[in-house]
Amino acid sequence: MSIFHCSLRSCWSIASILIGTDPLLWGQEGISSPDYFEERTKLTDAVYDPDIHTVQLFKEGFELSAPIIELNGDERLVLRFDDMGAHTRDLSYTLEHCTADWQLSDVSKGLYLNGAFSDLIPAPRQSFNTFRPFFHYTVAIPNNFIRPSRSGNYILKVFEDGDEEHVILTRRLMVMERTVQVDARVVASRNVEVRNIAHQVDLNIMHAGVVVQDPFSDIHVTVLQNMNWSDARTGLKPKFVRNNELIYDHPPEAEFMGGNEFRNFDLKNLRYVTQFVSSIIDGPELMESILVPQPSRNIRVYFDQPDLNGRYLVRNDDVDGDPLGADYTYVHFSLAMDEPLQNGQVYVFGGLSDMSCKKGMRMTWDDEYDRYYLRTPLKQGFYDYVYAFVPDGADVPDLTRLEGSHFQTENDYVILVYLTDHQLRTDR
Repeated sequence: MSIFHCSLRSCWSIASILIGTDPLLWGQEGISSPDYFEERTKLTDAVYDPDIHTVQLFKEGFELSAPIIELNGDERLVLRFDDMGAHTRDLSYTLEHCTADWQLSDVSKGLYLNGAFSDLIPAPRQSFNTFRPFFHYTVAIPNNFIRPSRSGNYILKVFEDGDEEHVILTRRLMVMERTVQVDARVVASRNVEVRNIAHQVDLNIMHAGVVVQDPFSDIHVTVLQNMNWSDARTGLKPKFVRNNELIYDHPPEAEFMGGNEFRNFDLKNLRYVTQFVSSIIDGPELMESILVPQPSRNIRVYFDQPDLNGRYLVRNDDVDGDPLGADYTYVHFSLAMDEPLQNGQVYVFGGLSDMSCKKGMRMTWDDEYDRYYLRTPLKQGFYDYVYAFVPDGADVPDLTRLEGSHFQTENDYVILVYLTDHQLRTDR
């Protein structure tokens, strides 16, 4: 597996081989309580219990990092989340090894895990000085009890009462080996029609220390923009094979719309409003944070503004960043439009929605004020987001219909390179 970060301003590379609706929203128009205990083996980032909120998986010490660590390295990933339930639970976790295309590997746990096959999550800590009390769970992986022994894709699965069928949440993570080198860059598209709005990811893979018998079937490449798995690009094939180098010259699968810089809002302190927050008022359950109504940006010129490329930080300035003291608040999103869009739905999209279009983040049309509207509870912090349009029957959200697209936009690109190891019967 290889990791590659590249923007129009900076570039670095490291190479190797390798949903539910919030219960506070029930009763709102168009939202009902789903069955959270269906499809418990979904191999993606998902939450199956309505009491679970603000699930984060990141490299220890860096809340904005991707969930990728090196095999047998010193780095660890931290999983943390909040439980709004009235009582603590007996929660456990395990790791499931997956193939390059996120199917369960045909390998027993004893061959990819050192130590126990599952372990208890430590007892939670309780929030303090918050309107909405919650229990905060956290666990770091790998640890003295569970440690991956093979590289590749993994699903971190949290379950209750020792029953692996009673899944609470799942999260993707990757374990890599530093074995090959990737030379990658963002260039202009050769397609003149999209040259000013698209990014082309170009790459070469150097594998001097690795024997690749068939580079067209044994090497698998996945390219992600801003860790958005809903638009992951696969199926890249080398155009040229030269000694120990695979040359992917302008692969069409790795052409992305540049999109726009993410919108953002700052709720690290609920005692005063910030740039994109119009007011913060007391509510019957939680504080109500009303964001400034935003227009569509699909026909606007590019405007350079700093962003987190879709991520978010949990913070309460009054408690020095402790997640136990960060409160929950209802956030009101408003997208001003002349009329509703036809043949599709509008969602608030970003890390706050696990980079997916969740039912609880779907906006409704408000005839009285000519706007799309959403009221949803979020934890205090700094958030990036965009408005996504999902055409009827589509699986991939369109992030350009309402936000526009520009070549100047800065994005993070991650390149994952997998080798099918026939001897180990797994994708490294």
